Amino acid sequence: MTGKPIDYLWSFIIGGILCVLAQGVMLILLSLGVSFGYAITFMLAIMATFGFVLTILEQYQKLEALSGFGAMLPFCGFSAAMIEFSSLALNEGKTFKEAAISGLSAAFTIFGIGMPFALVVALIKFFLV
Repeated sequence: MTGKPIDYLWSFIIGGILCVLAQGVMLILLSLGVSFGYAITFMLAIMATFGFVLTILEQYQKLEALSGFGAMLPFCGFSAAMIEFSSLALNEGKTFKEAAISGLSAAFTIFGIGMPFALVVALIKFFLV
């Protein structure tokens, strides 16, 4: 990404397409009679698998290069990040166990930063309302 206005447009377009895809999966699951709670869980699992498959096929990296944060923000970007860290560790010659730990540490880093921030925002909103 070069910081040009077209980069922001691509980020918006790719991120929007991924979110529309997730919403479409959710609506399909609901139309099949899956309860709302399970539909959310299945949709997240499907989107994580989508990110996993595209990362293994080395296509998600192209989406990230084109759209930056637009491809990283949806849930499929979370699984892609975990797989990328694990793949890099395997390419460096680490064992499967070490590579899995590397991928999980990426997840803990993402949640370790994001969850406290979300909690603080939720508490501020709760006490201000």
